Amino acid sequence: MTSPRLDEAFNSMLRTDYIALNDTEKLNLLADYYVDYWGYINQMVAPVDQLVVGRRGTGKTTLLYRALVECMRSWGNQAGSSAQSRTLGIYLDLVKCQSLNSFSTVDYEHFEHAFISEPCDAIREELVRSWPDLARERTLIDRVFKSRESRRLAATNNELQRLAEIIKTGLPRFVDRSGSQEIRNRNSQSTADKASVSAGLKMPAAELKVDFSDEHTESRETEVTRSENMSYRLTVADFLRVVGDLRKAAEIPYLIIFVDEFSSLDDTLQGRFTTLLKKILGNHSGVYIKLCGITDHYRLGSSIILQRDLFELSLDLDSFVERSGSLKSAMDHLIGLTKNIVEQRLKVYGIENPGSLFDEASSAYENLSMSAMGVPRTLGIVLKQAWSRAQSTSAHARSRIRRADVDYGIRYASRAYYNQMAGSARDNIAIPEHVLELWDSLLERAGQERKKSRTNSVSSSHFMVQPRYEERLKYLNMFFLVHLLEQGRTTKKEGINRSLYCFDYGTALENHFGWSTDKNTIRQQRFAYDDTLSAFDKYYKRSEDEEFRCPRCRTTFKRSQLIVAGHQLSFCPVDRVDLEPINAPNIGHNFTEEEIKIIGAIRSAREEDNLYARQVADDVGCYVQKVAKFGAKLESQGIISRKVAPADSRKIYFSHGGDNA
Repeated sequence: MTSPRLDEAFNSMLRTDYIALNDTEKLNLLADYYVDYWGYINQMVAPVDQLVVGRRGTGKTTLLYRALVECMRSWGNQAGSSAQSRTLGIYLDLVKCQSLNSFSTVDYEHFEHAFISEPCDAIREELVRSWPDLARERTLIDRVFKSRESRRLAATNNELQRLAEIIKTGLPRFVDRSGSQEIRNRNSQSTADKASVSAGLKMPAAELKVDFSDEHTESRETEVTRSENMSYRLTVADFLRVVGDLRKAAEIPYLIIFVDEFSSLDDTLQGRFTTLLKKILGNHSGVYIKLCGITDHYRLGSSIILQRDLFELSLDLDSFVERSGSLKSAMDHLIGLTKNIVEQRLKVYGIENPGSLFDEASSAYENLSMSAMGVPRTLGIVLKQAWSRAQSTSAHARSRIRRADVDYGIRYASRAYYNQMAGSARDNIAIPEHVLELWDSLLERAGQERKKSRTNSVSSSHFMVQPRYEERLKYLNMFFLVHLLEQGRTTKKEGINRSLYCFDYGTALENHFGWSTDKNTIRQQRFAYDDTLSAFDKYYKRSEDEEFRCPRCRTTFKRSQLIVAGHQLSFCPVDRVDLEPINAPNIGHNFTEEEIKIIGAIRSAREEDNLYARQVADDVGCYVQKVAKFGAKLESQGIISRKVAPADSRKIYFSHGGDNA
């Protein structure tokens, strides 16, 4: 098999996010190899507002891209598009929306302008990208909109012109009189003095006559010239009105905005963003939102209600298990899906007979499915490393991947994820340091349960916890060291509802835990690990003195004042605005999940490891530019170190000071 083609195919599983939107060839390639195992494509191009959630690497961006391609195809002659004819799809990546961060602390009107400017820019880019004639001339030709009436063509052009103008200048909203002022004084003074003296002497008697007159005039004039700052601010109403005119003129049934990387915004920005987003949702304007967020790392606030304003589409494993009906059925389906993903990808990249890639194909797909657990990026990491080992462990490069190669790739992925977590937890820099201790306790407990069976016939790959302890597994789940499988499980002896988790397959291999999905095994009382997690209560107790403030009315509330019917309010009871914590525990810095993983990947590396930005980006699942830019910031703060590699001009990244504890 051709190595470059295989490398490109495996890399595509890691770097779907890196496809340029103007690269039509690669987008069409993506559409050909994409496996819609969730059956979500039809829903993604339907006129309904939706929230797509899933852990990082589960394929959210790929799903958006695939739906975007479906919208693009709805304008052509190709039959079979799931989208309604002439559906306009717009992709918006919030990571690249610098204006939102720039306006995060300004007043509401300024932020609304930034909020609306981003989709306006995205629409302009998509129109010019899809119809290059727009970049060269101000007319829309018949070929673009398939117009039969010149009158409609002219109307469309006028609306596009209006859209371009409103993006540049906006509409006047108010006059800001806080501008500088210039004062000019004009002084004019005129003085007129008149005096006359006359004297006369008459004889024989003396007579003196004196006549005196005086006139004085003075005038002053002051001229004040004031400069006024005229602000042009876009509002949601402006956006909906102009887009509505554009839709009618071009006969577009509806516009879909695919909003990616919502979780890249911090909590404050997410709150502001969703407050404005609510004005677009469900307003019958023909604009629909597909919002992507990372599991447990998004906040809709009090303004948006799930299953009313947004309908959730989950890419997480527990949703897949629920749809499959049972854990056993879900695992069987995962094997088939893994095979489809790999073989479809290889076929599209020109690899003949993809099934011959593995020495033992059926065993390989089973192990790959247990390793990936529904995360395509993990599948890409494992395959890339397995193929690399197959090429480097013999004098002549092999064309097949053996069982040992697959196991190596699985263990590599597990170590990479653990190292990311360890690097980000050390010194409490990005996540709590006690998470490492909690992980060790779970491994020790699982090892003890495994040893209770004399023949090691009972596996300890799965465990259960009560819902109140699930918050403690948040970071382990985020780094793919454990996977949530089911909610609402019970043991044979107790009727207490628990959630079922499993260890990462590579971890189970490394620690000889075995692997079993037999419900009679995993439902045993001994695999309820509540007592192991309860030992960390001191890190999760909430103080009744914890305080929150309303950003609008500035009222301060204690946590005890916000408890209603056993639940804590997250919004102000008066203004219904999301509350902000005042004295929340400070654990390191406030980083997004993507940034946490970048920190972990770098801080787990030594200088001699020669870690480049590309490798960090592949393991984390982000842009190389993000690693470089964020790495420069971390270096300036003394969190990591960078230096130019001796071999080339690229920079290598490693733990600050060379320590790699």
